[in-house]
Amino acid sequence: MLLFENKKQKLLNILKFIELNPFDRFVSTGEINEDLGLVPSRQQFLESVIEVIEGNGNVILPIIGEVGQGKTHLYWALKHTLHNYNTVYISLETVYKKFYYNTYSEFIENLGIEPEDSVEPLRYLTKRLCDEWGAQERKYGFFQIVNIDKIKKTALENWSNKFEKKEALMDAITAITTHQLDPFKKIDAERWLLGELMATRELSRLNLKNDLRKRDNAFVMLKILIENLRKESILFIDDFERIISIMNPIDDEAEEIFDPSWLYGNKQSPDKISAEKTFDKILELLSIKGLKIIITLKSLEYFGEIKKKIEEKNKNLLILVKNPLDMPSFTEEDVFQLYKEHLDLFFANIDYKEYSKHFSTSLFPINKKILKTIFSETQGNPREVIKHLIKIFNEIVISNEKLEDILKKHQ
Repeated sequence: MLLFENKKQKLLNILKFIELNPFDRFVSTGEINEDLGLVPSRQQFLESVIEVIEGNGNVILPIIGEVGQGKTHLYWALKHTLHNYNTVYISLETVYKKFYYNTYSEFIENLGIEPEDSVEPLRYLTKRLCDEWGAQERKYGFFQIVNIDKIKKTALENWSNKFEKKEALMDAITAITTHQLDPFKKIDAERWLLGELMATRELSRLNLKNDLRKRDNAFVMLKILIENLRKESILFIDDFERIISIMNPIDDEAEEIFDPSWLYGNKQSPDKISAEKTFDKILELLSIKGLKIIITLKSLEYFGEIKKKIEEKNKNLLILVKNPLDMPSFTEEDVFQLYKEHLDLFFANIDYKEYSKHFSTSLFPINKKILKTIFSETQGNPREVIKHLIKIFNEIVISNEKLEDILKKHQ
């Protein structure tokens, strides 16, 4: 018993020495990889989401969850589970203007296992497309050169009925064929395909009209990329209620503090116009074959507004909108598992291997009663659970109070 008490004191000393709170950086984002697995109730919810995704072609699947419910954690769970899908995250809090360009950039970054690996799948894709257009057929002669004009013509014939914007399509075909078949311009063509912004002189050298800042070019390349990848694609759109609350305010949070007609007359405000355009662009994504779209919403009320807006614009698309899935709160068992798994990961990351060896069945430095209290006070909201744990561990790590006194305050 004395030996175990010494190990407890050592663990406390380590926490105080490194002055790190194990739960301090827990809030999930779409940019930072989330390593933790799912708690039991979320595993069942994930299976329900996957069932809808795998059982449909084009689809919009709404996920309902209040603030802090763990919707972004769901994205990472999907990404780690669905290895045969290219799963991409965007938030309408950040990706708002230049929607197609920013969405394309996110897809490019997610082509590889790591962002720096994304260029190889892109190179493979352009090679495969050029081969399909006849790149392996060569002109007769000493150098056996490729007939690039013939390949571009074949590509245009194959794709002209799939794309309305012919100028943007021609830019895409030119960039793809140049990237594969013109060694002197390959690097610049690859820059264009990766979404880099280019000067007029650089575009002219490649015989291109626009880079991907042009709306039509970005959409055409996004469609080409998604429809020709070996993997299927999921676009996970977080904070979808942002554009709904701008177009049709339905809560106090979105209430306008002045009448925009004071500045803009009877016309819509710039924000509302921008929100309408973004909504239209998201609906246009449904013309990309096989794309699955998941949207997150804070409440069911927003879902009703979305259905109304879609019906106004194109009621035929309503068939692609699935019934929303309501994300459940944590159970008491979930809170226990979250706490234990996170501590396991934290101590493994700081290379304190004795934790998993000596504390595998222990909840130290807190106890079961405190975790039950946290569950009761937070009603299972994951973010609120984390806030409570951060507060307790801040006291454990920073304060000079005895551990038993800290625990008494929170029981």
